[in-house]
Amino acid sequence: MNLNYQFMIEDIPVVLSALPVTLALTFVSLFFALVVAVLFGACILKRIPLLRQLVVALNTFIKGVPLIVQLLFCYYALPYVLQMFDGFFGYEYNPRNPSYFGFAVVALAMNYGAYLTDVVVSSYRAVDRGQLEAAYSIGMSGLQAHVRIVIPQAVAISFPNLANYFMWLLKATSLASVVNVFELLATARASTAVNYAILEGYLVAAGIYWVVCILAERGLNLLSRRMNRYQKEPRAV
Repeated sequence: MNLNYQFMIEDIPVVLSALPVTLALTFVSLFFALVVAVLFGACILKRIPLLRQLVVALNTFIKGVPLIVQLLFCYYALPYVLQMFDGFFGYEYNPRNPSYFGFAVVALAMNYGAYLTDVVVSSYRAVDRGQLEAAYSIGMSGLQAHVRIVIPQAVAISFPNLANYFMWLLKATSLASVVNVFELLATARASTAVNYAILEGYLVAAGIYWVVCILAERGLNLLSRRMNRYQKEPRAV
């Protein structure tokens, strides 16, 4: 098997030019996924009648449908939703200029938000309830106790899982190419159209994904150690 190494070297900066789109898609989707997870988690933890059952059913449905199906659903369904709001508060819907990036963000955020909901709920429940009682005993309000005691511990507990989902989300952005988002994979595929060096283009994309994931993993591990630097390690018996 003879690879076109010259093309691969020349293709690296071309594919790298799409890295900002991949990173932006990852971070924006993660932000909204966390928003969805916090809202869903609050509904589950507060045991709000009917709303809790609705959130659980929606959460189960989202996790049971493949991500690529959700991407395609947003790609074809969201334009109809946006068209319904045409004319409201000065909003003008332009069907000739759809927001492919926005469609991908909605699908990724809802999909990973469903999984992160379980992380939010389990991390909150993992915090010792006795600490809340101690906070109330010294005159803290419910909001103060949660902001100063519960939430920081829940974030530290959930961080390893959040880091894993960040890595999975970073790689899952490659599926956004099916809805015309020109991230790393779509750019690599387009770059091979001239000389049909398809394998070489995918190898370049794979190499870039690999390097980015290694750097992200090291950064997340460093952040995790800093967050848990005051946590006492269990003593050996």
